[in-house]
Amino acid sequence: MNDDFIYAALPKVPKDFAQSLYVKISVDTHPQSRIHSRLRNPRWVQVAIIILGVLLLVAWSQVRLWVRYVPIGDLWLVELSRQTQIVPGDQFATPFIPTPRQLPTVVRDGKVYEFWKLEMLSPDWIPDGFFKMEIPRSMNSYEETIGLWSNDADEKIRLYAVPQAGGMHPYAPPGMYEEVQVNGQPAILVHGRLALKKPQENSRKWDETLGIQLSWSLEESVYTLETFGPYVSEYDLIRMAESMKVVPWWAP
Repeated sequence: MNDDFIYAALPKVPKDFAQSLYVKISVDTHPQSRIHSRLRNPRWVQVAIIILGVLLLVAWSQVRLWVRYVPIGDLWLVELSRQTQIVPGDQFATPFIPTPRQLPTVVRDGKVYEFWKLEMLSPDWIPDGFFKMEIPRSMNSYEETIGLWSNDADEKIRLYAVPQAGGMHPYAPPGMYEEVQVNGQPAILVHGRLALKKPQENSRKWDETLGIQLSWSLEESVYTLETFGPYVSEYDLIRMAESMKVVPWWAP
């Protein structure tokens, strides 16, 4: 079949079409090039930084409606809002808790590990009627139980420790904590804890009758003595903490 009539019907291309097209493409600015040129403009960079800063401030203000951090000595207490019904870090992301120290690191087999030097403490005095119990071992990654005492009514006092850098911090609503002293150093006394309103629900409410917690720092750790009811007074818990002595881990 002869297709010459098709080509004859097509418009004729000017001789300088290819050259003019090349010139047009070479001088046209692509959208991507315009974006890069704006990014290279210092004014656009400043505007972007300001917008990012405003967004961070808004996010921080919203988080502060839930929690804020109260420095007590070299401890940081997480102060909950009265409306907060969840533990910090449980169901929402909390900002970084500022800590004055960092755990030392060791390198083993080419990997970097944090080294937590944990002291074993034992009290010289315990409240009347209490006796030492065997410490249950757990697989908790951030909390170590190092002491447990009970009485005939099965009321317990527990001593546990967490790393000061990156560990769980004492938390309580306003009015449910106070600054005290353990051997002349700042400590935090917390009244009560969050408890489930109903077993079948996940809603919680602060119950100030559910014991007390006394936290103080030593070296790289935060130690806490806690009870689970009003069977020990604040004075006795502070006295017990002040009688703590560092002992070898293998001591009976």
